Amino acid sequence: MTLHDVLVPVVSALVLVVPGLLLALLAGLRPGTSVAVAPVLTYGVVTLSATAATYVSFPWEPWTLAVATLTVAAVVVGLRLLTGRGLPWQRRLTVERPARPSWRDLTVAGGVLAGGLLSALVLRDGFGRLDTPNQDWDYVFHASATRLIADSGDLAPSALGLVNDWETANYYYPNTFHGMAAVVRDLTGGTVFEVLNGQAMIMCLVAGLGLAGLLHRLRAPLAVTAGTPVLLAGFASFPYDVLWRGPLLPFAAGVAVVPAFVLLLDVALDRRRPAPTLLFALGAAGLLGLHPSTALSAALFVLVWLAVRWWRAPSSVPRDLVVLVVGGIAALLCAAPAVLGAISTSSEGADVDWPAIESPGQAVGDMLFLNHELPAPQYWLAALVVAGLLTLHRARYMWAWLAATATAFVLFVMAASSDSQLVADLTRPWWNDRWRFAAVVALGLAPLAMHGLWTTARTLALAVRRRLGGRVARLRGPALARGLVVAGLLALLVLSDALYAPLNSSRVALNYQRDDMLDGNEIDAMEWLAENSTGGTVMNDSNDGSAYLSAVTGLRPLFGHVVEPRLVPKMGPTQQLLIEHFNCLDSDPEVREAIEDLDIRYVFLGNGFIREWFTRLPGLRGIDASPSLRLVHREPGVRVFEVDLTDTPTQPVAACVPPSADTDGQTG
Repeated sequence: MTLHDVLVPVVSALVLVVPGLLLALLAGLRPGTSVAVAPVLTYGVVTLSATAATYVSFPWEPWTLAVATLTVAAVVVGLRLLTGRGLPWQRRLTVERPARPSWRDLTVAGGVLAGGLLSALVLRDGFGRLDTPNQDWDYVFHASATRLIADSGDLAPSALGLVNDWETANYYYPNTFHGMAAVVRDLTGGTVFEVLNGQAMIMCLVAGLGLAGLLHRLRAPLAVTAGTPVLLAGFASFPYDVLWRGPLLPFAAGVAVVPAFVLLLDVALDRRRPAPTLLFALGAAGLLGLHPSTALSAALFVLVWLAVRWWRAPSSVPRDLVVLVVGGIAALLCAAPAVLGAISTSSEGADVDWPAIESPGQAVGDMLFLNHELPAPQYWLAALVVAGLLTLHRARYMWAWLAATATAFVLFVMAASSDSQLVADLTRPWWNDRWRFAAVVALGLAPLAMHGLWTTARTLALAVRRRLGGRVARLRGPALARGLVVAGLLALLVLSDALYAPLNSSRVALNYQRDDMLDGNEIDAMEWLAENSTGGTVMNDSNDGSAYLSAVTGLRPLFGHVVEPRLVPKMGPTQQLLIEHFNCLDSDPEVREAIEDLDIRYVFLGNGFIREWFTRLPGLRGIDASPSLRLVHREPGVRVFEVDLTDTPTQPVAACVPPSADTDGQTG
């Protein structure tokens, strides 16, 4: 355990909470609600900053986040001053001071912190070390994107095209998560891997905080409000499965703030004031900036929430629509690049289609009994979920939330059990990925499981009082039920091995505690190159781990993310030329010109590939024999070449296939 094991997650949490907390308090929200919605508001500030960076150049650093927060705060204060309806300005700007916390407040805070800490420890154990990189697909991009923003200070979403799509004219990828990670890196001095893993360690804390705030607003029993964050830390589907597989870091961050966003929406609809409406817009922008699919996930809950709200109070529809329309337009403006980028890249979703793996009945069982891709169901948590379902009639306070969860449940079953075109179209925004739906469903199953424990405890308390009669007259029913809830949680922790901590840790370790793609020898070679490099760019086969060059050292590899072979024909002409024909650098004028234009000075070849069926890219085969390359460093399985083009074209190496000889006629 190092200082960074504590420092990076704590700073990550503070950076995520403090800006949003300031805005919520200035808008007049209650302190407890302000804390719960703070993370989604902070993501909104980063998204708004990214939108501004699209049109105005400025460096993205910690002080920039502070300035952006203060600017939005000034707008919030201005709105409150302008809409006070004749009240003295002091009254218009009233900020509710936090009262002395009651034992109920402390109980909820304890539950949120306990769940967050348990999940953080499980993840840290699964990482092995905080600076261990994930060896799966998406982590490569997230690492490169974070380093790019931290080094360049460019927060414009289009800037991420430099990672791997530098020939794409209109590149877009949501960068709010990476912008936040870059701020944490600047503040802590941690490595990119430490920062990304630190961000992952607070996912459950953020989700538990939002769920507790939402349940409190719904007037849920104290036991359910305080216990839900604890139980959430045991579910494999969220946060663990979306953090080791992929890992889907921006999506996981978005899922974590969905409860807070729904809470924020409910507050804005009830107050119908400009300042809360602006906060609602900012939260929606934050979801869009994290990932469009997280905004759609939140929309599943919002639509059901509104339907239930309007069914209960039809007279509120006109006024609610004003808030929704005004807030929606403001959100679209705050996240304009995210909206336009999502629209322009929507056709790419068709490239990914996860096949159905089971029957509908099996899929229902997998989700209901928490057995999705697990060696065995999470029996004890599943038992509580079933208990919650059997007593659902007593959970009116969260029927709307559970109804929305049921929508995600149905989408999971469809994605897992059907390959029909209708299912593909419906699930396309989530890449037809059942794992994403399983993560969203966990947001509803956790409070349902805690409701099951609470109702079971109440039933036992009633039975005890009836059995013992006057001998327990001094013991009130609610107190006995709460005591049984605490006893039940303790028993659950023992029986389930700390809420399946070893199981969840081992799942995380699957993609962290191995070195199939990036190992110590490659890191040593990268650090050697950083110390001896004369600059320029590095030609690399990004599928062998060399795409991590930027994240580890700050050097610029030509390809900073995985290059899937089947997508090469969709890349830019120069990219295709180098991927397929770089080994013709001794003879081909086009290749030689591209090397000079891109200032390629080194070639880095690593060991091991991101997928076992991947092989060396065609253009990097047989380059050892090239007179234009000089081997300057070698580690076991790793080679680094310096590029020194011959004065005039010479005979190519045997592996060279000239562009003009391509079977499809591609000439680059």
